Amino acid sequence: MLACNSFPGVICGLVVDPSDAYLFSQINNGNAVSLPYAKGFGWGAELNLENLFTQLFKEEGGCGYPSDRVVPQQRNKKILDAVKEVTYNDLISILKGLDQELVKGAISGPKFQEYFFANSKDAELTSFIKSLLA
Repeated sequence: MLACNSFPGVICGLVVDPSDAYLFSQINNGNAVSLPYAKGFGWGAELNLENLFTQLFKEEGGCGYPSDRVVPQQRNKKILDAVKEVTYNDLISILKGLDQELVKGAISGPKFQEYFFANSKDAELTSFIKSLLA
C-alpha cells in the first residue's frame, strides 16, 4: 500500500475485510487495494475474498458513507488529490530516476508486456517503455 501510494494518481487502501472494502470505495474512491493474504486467509478465505470484492464494487465509488458525511468526504478527497498532484512526479520522471537495470528487469517479463501494451492508454508512457525494451 505504501509503495503504491508513492506514485502519482494512485490511491491505494489496505483492505482486510468486506467492510474495509466498502468504506474504502465509498469514502476514498481509490483505484488500488492492498490485501493482506498472510492474515486471516485460512478456512473460508475464498468467502472473505469474494465478499470483499462484492463490497468493493457494490456501488459507484466516492458516494460517501454515511450519507450525511458525503459533502465533507468528497471535499477532503479533492484536497488530497490536489496535494498529490503538486507533490508527486509523473510516472516517466519516476522511472527515469530509478536504476534503469531495475526498471528493465521489472518490465521485461512477457506477462507485464502483454498486459501493459494491451491496456495502456498513455501514448507517451507506452513509447517510453518501448524505448527501454529496445
